[in-house]
Amino acid sequence: METKNKRLESMREQKHEVISTEERIKSGINGLDPLINGGLIRNSVTVVYGSPGAGKSVFCTEFLREGLKQGEKVFYVSLEQDLDSFLREADSLGFAEFRKQLNSNFIFTRMTGHDFKSFLSVELPKILEARKGKQSRIVIDPLTPFLWEIRDPALQRNILSDTFNMLHAFGTSVVTIERYGDLNKMEFSEELAIPLYLSDTVILMSIVYDRNFYKKTITVIKMRFSSHSSDIHSLEITSNGIKVFENKPAF
Repeated sequence: METKNKRLESMREQKHEVISTEERIKSGINGLDPLINGGLIRNSVTVVYGSPGAGKSVFCTEFLREGLKQGEKVFYVSLEQDLDSFLREADSLGFAEFRKQLNSNFIFTRMTGHDFKSFLSVELPKILEARKGKQSRIVIDPLTPFLWEIRDPALQRNILSDTFNMLHAFGTSVVTIERYGDLNKMEFSEELAIPLYLSDTVILMSIVYDRNFYKKTITVIKMRFSSHSSDIHSLEITSNGIKVFENKPAF
């Protein structure tokens, strides 16, 4: 009996050690970290899935800005937006760090869905090797054109599985995916099942119609290795960025 008790105590200690070694990083989103047990898990991949106009790109910008504030190298891979458009949006939010650190700590890359496939297999591994052992943040915004480019589910799964594994080695990543259809239904289409399944965290940003007006909301759908809020929280996009209302119910 004593030996069994010792084994159980050892298992409890090992479990506690695993939980305590999950290092968190600040998301940079005002009001989000209390909902996800203190922040995003380091070396994880988060998918932000949401309606057009829900605030996904602002989310990405604030996530990278927090990295710049922490002295990290940050990468923005855009499959839609050009650099001038990105910098104008950052300027409108008062985020001067991006212009000041462009091509030093802030690296911007613009490409098509077809180019992105090559980037994943050729350029990303080179970046990873150069940044080996250093904490970085990377944003891919949005992944949707790539999903349209690779229609075969088996090939898509293989490429994304390899990519997400590389991103885990790279640092902490945020990937956005566009959500279309009925804004008041929280459905997840079959073609998005693979990236949502492979990611460590899924955050849904929505624009919903309620009582004669539209409101923006955010929900943490899943977060591996961590407790998190499952409620639908209201958010606002202000002149200073996103504000998530931790204690304000959306409905």
